[in-house]
Amino acid sequence: MENNSIFNAQNDLFHSIFPQPDKEDPVSLEFKKLMISNEPHGSFKFSLLIELVQRIDHSLESIKYFTRISQGKFRDKTFDDHFQHIFNEEIGKVDLVLSSVLNYLKVNSTETKINTVHALIENVLKKNQTQMDEKKIRVFKKFKEDLPETITPDEHLKYILDSTLKYAIRWMPVNGGVGFMTRLFINQRQPGEVSAPSFGEGKYIEISILFDGYRKTIEQSEPILKDPSPEKKETLDFELRLIDEMVKKNQGMMEFGIDGQKGRTLITLRFPVERRKIVYYPSIN
Repeated sequence: MENNSIFNAQNDLFHSIFPQPDKEDPVSLEFKKLMISNEPHGSFKFSLLIELVQRIDHSLESIKYFTRISQGKFRDKTFDDHFQHIFNEEIGKVDLVLSSVLNYLKVNSTETKINTVHALIENVLKKNQTQMDEKKIRVFKKFKEDLPETITPDEHLKYILDSTLKYAIRWMPVNGGVGFMTRLFINQRQPGEVSAPSFGEGKYIEISILFDGYRKTIEQSEPILKDPSPEKKETLDFELRLIDEMVKKNQGMMEFGIDGQKGRTLITLRFPVERRKIVYYPSIN
């Protein structure tokens, strides 16, 4: 009888900590209204609710930790076992509800894809930081604000940028510098021009990589190779030819130039602008 009294008392205590949801609970009603409302899923309220659930989840992790370290601390083993059982069971219920709500919110919210080009440049710079540190290479950046997205897939663009930077590092001297500049480029037929532009008309994202150093065996009489013939294309390094093929595969264009007097190389990449607004769903993991 004494144990039953203890169990009943503790049950009352745990239910006061983890109360059963009330059908008329105003918070629950507001949550339901938000779920069925016509508001954009990326609205401020939606983002705020996601943050609230995440904060509660973090607090729950602290409670789990406290429960684990409290195991075996009670003199009454029966009470200790009952305490652990009830707490783990109730925490498990709350944990399941929170994870379900958070995942539901994520798969119903969209995020706009922005600043991808600059993010990928920063990514490849970080990836090659060790090699640049060995040569004490300085990095300069001049990014255009609000640069639009490109139709080029992220992995293709990442490969192009990474391969170009690796090529630059290969030919750069110790204490050299490399600069990245981005801008919006508009390609159109010039007044009086009979032939079509060397590549499609329209808006392009332009990425220029200028670095100290160059391969001296390249003929300096051809400073820029916009659309080289098969013979001239053979003068490009194998790595650059692979980059050029990937750029063309994505309807873009690569220009390559050297300045022997200043000892610098310029590689310019252009990719078509994505006209649509790109959105994606956050991962639930």
